[in-house]
Parts: sequence; C-alpha cells; structure tokens
Amino acid sequence: MHKAPCVGLAVDESTDIWDNAQLLEYARFFNTDQKTSCEDLIGVTPLQTSTRGEDIYLAIKEMVTKRGIEPKQVVSITTDGAPSMIGKEKGAVARLKGDNPELLSYHCIIPQSVLCASLSDEHAEVMNTMMKMISFLRASSSYQRRMLREFLREVDANADDLLLHNNVRWLSKGRVLERFWSIRRDLASFLAELSSQKAT
Repeated sequence: MHKAPCVGLAVDESTDIWDNAQLLEYARFFNTDQKTSCEDLIGVTPLQTSTRGEDIYLAIKEMVTKRGIEPKQVVSITTDGAPSMIGKEKGAVARLKGDNPELLSYHCIIPQSVLCASLSDEHAEVMNTMMKMISFLRASSSYQRRMLREFLREVDANADDLLLHNNVRWLSKGRVLERFWSIRRDLASFLAELSSQKAT
C-alpha cells in the first residue's frame, strides 16, 4: 500500500458491543505489483475518551503513519457526515485538509451504495443466476468446494475461492460479482471438468 501512487480513505466511527467508541479505517488504492484496485481495512482504533474531531484526526494520522502512507498519498476521505468528521473548523476532515489542501472529501457514500443495490429486473435476473451458480459451486458439498479451491490454485486464478453474498456491507453484491467476473474463465473450465448433472 505504501507504494501506491494515491490512497483513498473511508472512516467510520462506531461502537462495539460494550459501547466503546472505535474508528474503522479503510483504504482503497491501486496495487502496482498486481495491477489491480484493492480495498483493505487498515485499522480499528479505539477512541479512549471522546469522539471529537481532534481525536478522530489524531487516530487517522496515527494509522496512516503506522501503515507507511505518506500524507500526500492520501487524495480523498469518505465519512458519514457527522459533525466531528466534517465540522468546518474542528472536524477531522478540516484538520486533514490543513495538512493537505488538495484532499477531496466525500460523505454519505455508503447509503448511495445501498440505493445502487436495488437492481432492475434484468440485472436482478443476472445476479440471481450468478448467485445460483455460486451456491452450487460453494454449497452443494464440501468436497466440491475443496475441488474448486484446488482447481483455482492449480490454474493460478486471480482468486482462490468465490465469495458468497450476504447483507454485511463489506461483502456486497458488487464484490461478489467482481470476484466471480475475475475468475469466470477458470470457473467455466472447472464446470467443464466437473462430472455432475447439475453443472450442465
């Protein structure tokens, strides 16, 4: 990640089951070695005393430094739009823009992704077909799943397994579709080799 030409951050203040405040920090960047766009949870930072803009700013700075990311590499930040995040003078984003005036800031991106998830009938049919294929490949038997994973390793596919969609934010339909698409040719080869009536 430290070799990436630019990094986009997404941060969200949340609480755990014991009501302790935490800052979740995600990074999106271009992996120059693999020539692909990557997204990674880079940290979960406990906010010990308060969730003021200053606390969030310091937590972000600490995590960026810890991960070896130069401040000028950070080109954008996405937040939920809370005052401690986007406050005009004391918000975390304002403080970060003090360090890097070119920083782009976005908020409420996650609800937009939820809106995008409501698919038209045509797209829903494609998604449903793909989900049936994934369920067949992953869930019909543990033996078949092991065979699929071994096959994907043997052919040096871009991924070693398929994702299974659920409603958790970080395993969205988009990620499932992206993974499926990246290994589609390998999956076709696997299905051609599979001696199962369901695959034809």
